[in-house]
Amino acid sequence: MKQLCMGCMKEYDDQFDICPYCGYAVNTPPKQSYHIRPGSMLRQRYIIGKVLGYGGFGITYVGWDKLMERKVAIKEYLPSEFATRMPTQQKVTVYSGDKAEQFREGLIKTLEEAKRLAKFESVPGIVQIYDCFEANGTSYIVMEFLEGMPLKRYLEERGKMPPEQAVPVVIQVAAAMQAVHQTGILHRDIAPDNIYILNPDQTDTLQVKLLDFGAARYATTKHSKSLSVIIKPGYAPEEQYRSRGDQGTWTDVYALAATLYKMITGVTPEDAMERSVKDDLKKPSKMGVKISKPMETALMNALHVKIQDRTQTMEEFSSELMAAEVKERAVTKTKNDVGKVPKWIFALAGVGISAVAVVVALMVMGVISTSLFTGHSQLEEDMVRVPNVVNKEADEAEHILSESVLGMSRDKMVYSDEIPQDMISYQSQKENATVPANTVIVVEISMGKEKAVFPAVAGLLQEEAEKLLKESGFTNIKIEESQEDGLYLSVLKVSENQGDNVELDKEIVLTICMNETGGDPSVQVDVPKVEGMMRDEAEKALTDADFRINWVEETSDEPVGTVLGQNPAGGRKANKNAYITVRVSSGAEKIYMKNVQLMTEAEARRTIEDLGLTVGNVRRAYSDSVEEGKVISQSVAQDAEVRKGDRVDLVVSRGRETRNPNTQPAPTTRPPVSQTTAAPVTQPSVTEPPVTQPPQTTAAPTEPPTTAPPPTTAAPTTAAPTTSADPAGIPTFAPYIPMG
Repeated sequence: MKQLCMGCMKEYDDQFDICPYCGYAVNTPPKQSYHIRPGSMLRQRYIIGKVLGYGGFGITYVGWDKLMERKVAIKEYLPSEFATRMPTQQKVTVYSGDKAEQFREGLIKTLEEAKRLAKFESVPGIVQIYDCFEANGTSYIVMEFLEGMPLKRYLEERGKMPPEQAVPVVIQVAAAMQAVHQTGILHRDIAPDNIYILNPDQTDTLQVKLLDFGAARYATTKHSKSLSVIIKPGYAPEEQYRSRGDQGTWTDVYALAATLYKMITGVTPEDAMERSVKDDLKKPSKMGVKISKPMETALMNALHVKIQDRTQTMEEFSSELMAAEVKERAVTKTKNDVGKVPKWIFALAGVGISAVAVVVALMVMGVISTSLFTGHSQLEEDMVRVPNVVNKEADEAEHILSESVLGMSRDKMVYSDEIPQDMISYQSQKENATVPANTVIVVEISMGKEKAVFPAVAGLLQEEAEKLLKESGFTNIKIEESQEDGLYLSVLKVSENQGDNVELDKEIVLTICMNETGGDPSVQVDVPKVEGMMRDEAEKALTDADFRINWVEETSDEPVGTVLGQNPAGGRKANKNAYITVRVSSGAEKIYMKNVQLMTEAEARRTIEDLGLTVGNVRRAYSDSVEEGKVISQSVAQDAEVRKGDRVDLVVSRGRETRNPNTQPAPTTRPPVSQTTAAPVTQPSVTEPPVTQPPQTTAAPTEPPTTAPPPTTAAPTTAAPTTSADPAGIPTFAPYIPMG
C-alpha cells in the first residue's frame, strides 16, 4: 500500500515509518499546539501537511489538492493578537471585544485581496492563487507551491550581488507590480524575504516571484495603538509610519529600491524616519560597489525620503534603471527651516511672555519640530531606541535587540492567556524608550495558556464530577440537562476527552441525566460480581441479568478494560433494569511534559522527577541571554505526551563566554555582559544552543545582567535596521514559505 507523506506530499510504501524522500516521520505532531494536525482535511479536498512557517499573522502549511492532484501551499489567517486555536481542535477561537471586530475585518480584507490577486495568473512574477475560502472560523488561501529559496536566504548564503545580476531581478518584480498597481492594489511589504528565487543555482538569469501582499497586515492593525507590525525598518518609506500616510505606487517603489540597495551593497538602508531627521544614506559607489552613474542615480531617486522627490511608478523606476542617462531629482526644501527663529519671537520673550508660550508659538510656526517632544529626534550619543519584541519568538527577539545594539536576558517562562507559546510576553523596557547602548532588556517568554490533564468524569454524579474538575483546575463549567436514559444526576456526556491536555480556562460542558427511571422496584434481582472481569465479559453478565450499566472510566495500572469495582457490589439485590455503576480501567494516567526552560537545574530536576520521568544527559553550553545555571533547552517539548520513566535531556547555561583579553580582545563597541551592560546576543538559541569551547580557566563567570546604564567607556555602536521575520529567516504570514 502507498501512503502520502505529510512533509513533501510524495507517495511511498506504507511499510516505512519515515519518508525516504524528505525524512518526515509518520505521526509527527505539529510544532505548536495551535497548528492543525497533519493529515487533516479542508473542504474534503485539501489535505493539510506539515507547517512550512508561521508568525504573528498566520500559518503556512504544505498541502495536497486531491481534485487537481497537485502539491500546494495553504495559508491560514490566524493573527495571534486576535485569535488562537485550542489543541486537538480545528476551529479557531477568536478573542472577544474589539479584537473580534478586527479579526473579522482582517479576514474579509485577506479574502478580498486574494480574490483580486487570483486574476494575475498570467503575470509571471506573482505567485498563483488557486482558491480562497472560509472554514474553521477563519480564512484559507491555496496557492502554488514554489521550489527554491527566498532572496533573503540567497543573500545570506552567497553575499551581495553585482548590479548586473541584481537589476534584472528588480526589473521582474517591477513588471509584476506594475500590473498589480493598475488594479489599485499595493504590496506594502516588498523586501528580500518576500521575493522568492525559483532557480537559485542558475546565476545567469534568476527567475523570481513576489509573495506576501500586505492587505491582511494592514487591516488587522489599523485600529491598533502600534503600527510597528506593518513596518519593516529599512524597507518601509516614512509615509508607512503614519496612520494616515499618503501611500501609493511610490510606497512600493521605495521598498523595491531599498531591496536593490541591500542586494548590491549588503547593507540594509537606514530607517526612513531616521533619514527624515538626518539623511546619511551613502551612495553604493561610496561603498565600493562598481555601478554605473545612471543606474546609481535611478536607485537614489527612488530612495528619496519625501514622496514629492521620489520616483513615482514602477514603470518609471524600471526605465531609469535601464536608461543611458538619468537626471538627478532635487530634494525639496522646506519653507521654514528648523532653527530659523523669527525676530518677533524674541520680542515676545523680551516683554515678559513666558518661556512655555514662546515654545508653543515656535511649535505652531513649525520652527521647533514636535518630533523633539515625541521621541523622533536624533538620538544622543550612546543612546538607542528600544524596539518592540513582544509577540516575537525568543531567537528573533534576540536578533532584533542585537541589531539595535541591545542585549537580552531571558528571565523566566510564564503562562499567558494572550501571547502564544514560545513568544515574548513581556519586555522590561517599553517600545521606543531611549536607553544607553548595550542595555540588557529583560524578557519573559510565554508558555501559552496553562493546561492540565482532563480527568475522567463521565458516569460520575454531577456533584462528584464538578468537585473533581475544580480540584484539577477547571472552573469554567457549564451544565446542560438531558432526559436521555442513564443514572439519575450522573454525567452522560462531557465536552472534553479524558486524558487530553486541556487549557484550564476552557468552558467544560457537562450533560447531566435528569431521567429518574430507576428500574422496576417490584422485581429484585441478584447483582452479578463482575470485579476483575474484562469490560465485554462484565457487560454480558450484567445485561443477561437484566441490568443496565453506568460506565465510569478510571486511570489505572491495570490493563485497559479491566473492571476495578462496582456499585452495588456483587451478591446484593437491586431493581430489575436498574443501573449498575461499573468502574473500568482506561489505562495508565497520561503524562504531558512540562516546560523546564529558564528554571534552575535543581528546579528542572524536581519538576521532571515529579512527573515520573528521569533526567538524562545534562550538557553545558555558553549563552549570552540565559543566566548561568538555568536550563536553555529540553529534549522533550512542552505538552508532548510521555510515559513514566522516559528520559529528558537538558542543556544548562554556563553563562556568557568570557575571553582572555591577552589572546582575544573584546570588541570596543560592544562591552561584555556585566551587572550593567550586555553585548547583543548573536549565538544561543532557546531550543538548540550552539556547542561552544570551554571557558578560560582564569575567567570568572559573569553575574546576571540588569538594565542599568553601561560603563562610560563603552563606545557607541550604530544600530542596524532589522527585518521582521521568524527564526531561520521565515517571513511572518508569507503566502508561501519554502521547505528546508
